[in-house]
Amino acid sequence: MSNNDTIFQIRGLKTQFFTSKGIVPAVDGVDITVKKGEAVGLVGESGCGKSMTAMSVMQLLKYPGRVVDGEILLDGEDLLKKTKREMDDIRGSKVSMIFQEPMTSLNPVYTIGKQVSEAILTHETNVSKEEAKQRTIEIFRKVGIPEPEKRYSVYPHQLSGGLRQRVMIGMAMVCNPQLMIADEPTTALDVTIEAQILYLMNQLQKEQGTAIVMITHNLGVVAESCDYVYVMYAGKIMEEAPVRELFKNPMHPYTYGLMNSIPKMTETKEHLYTIKGLVPNLLHLPQGCRFCPRCDKAMKICTMYQPDLYETEDGHKVRCFLYNEEVMNSGK
Repeated sequence: MSNNDTIFQIRGLKTQFFTSKGIVPAVDGVDITVKKGEAVGLVGESGCGKSMTAMSVMQLLKYPGRVVDGEILLDGEDLLKKTKREMDDIRGSKVSMIFQEPMTSLNPVYTIGKQVSEAILTHETNVSKEEAKQRTIEIFRKVGIPEPEKRYSVYPHQLSGGLRQRVMIGMAMVCNPQLMIADEPTTALDVTIEAQILYLMNQLQKEQGTAIVMITHNLGVVAESCDYVYVMYAGKIMEEAPVRELFKNPMHPYTYGLMNSIPKMTETKEHLYTIKGLVPNLLHLPQGCRFCPRCDKAMKICTMYQPDLYETEDGHKVRCFLYNEEVMNSGK
């Protein structure tokens, strides 16, 4: 991957929560690279650290959470070295986020038009209120909100879930950010609206050249909208690959389990496949591989040591001793 093409990088990110019961390693040494105009998926079960990665990037972590190590580079600049005022300027203008639940993310006491206009006025001081209003109406039109002039003056509770999510996308895109983080953008939407939202994000990405990090547990969303994908489990990246390669050749037992959990129209089964066991308590992680207690292919070495990310093919990496030739040849 050429550095000239890279717009966003996370290097060795560690985010921890300092609780009375101990330190919780919510994000533990994560590396992610996103190229200009690319859509990258970050997938995994609930509680694996996807949203904490996003909140770390946006510097919206709440006490007792804190980034303790790593770099978050946007166009070569480390966001972790920015002051609070500088981050206030960057959020919404250079990097924006679509939050998981639009009803709780939109302010119920302000009209949707005012909330989106405020984003423009905050980041572009030379824009008048009337210009901001017209740009807001135009972005509403772009994201497919019917009667945008009329909807400018309505409140969030007067809109359906799908329309509220469109408002959130409009707010995220209105200042033409370099990077947009979408945290479960289709949660609680029916499949028809989900398809419309994904199509809309894809169109805006092509028109504005915005890079997207798509956080989801839905592999169907990843297949539909992403170019590259990272599979996360218990705070660590377990596998990464171009999206077609991952679906064609899943390597990590966890990724394979996620794939098998998807119902297939061509198969008739009495019971759906499930990955045995539960996501580990981050306060009491296994000594070795974090997926080891749930893995059907676990070996003795898996219980003692954490595997590195091994590159098996160009762009395909997997954190599993099954792909370490030295380990496999030694019979451990």
